[in-house]
Amino acid sequence: MTAVETVYFWPNLPDCLKEVSRVLKQGGKFAIMVEVVDGDSVWTNVVEGMTAYSPEELKMLLDDAGFTQTEIHRKKPSYTTIIGVKP
Repeated sequence: MTAVETVYFWPNLPDCLKEVSRVLKQGGKFAIMVEVVDGDSVWTNVVEGMTAYSPEELKMLLDDAGFTQTEIHRKKPSYTTIIGVKP
């Protein structure tokens, strides 16, 4: 399961990630792909309702939602993928 450039707009992200974990099969992987990783980004100032999360924040939120083996994969300049596995 993937979320590409969308978690910026998910309401109550912690609850949403718990729901993703609930519906994902055991051993399933969830990947979050983001480009905007800085809360002070020009995008967060011009796009209404957008919240940027650092890769570390997203990893922590995945961990808190029950995912394991969470990993951060960075690509320059700011593309990042965070992957978690449902135990």
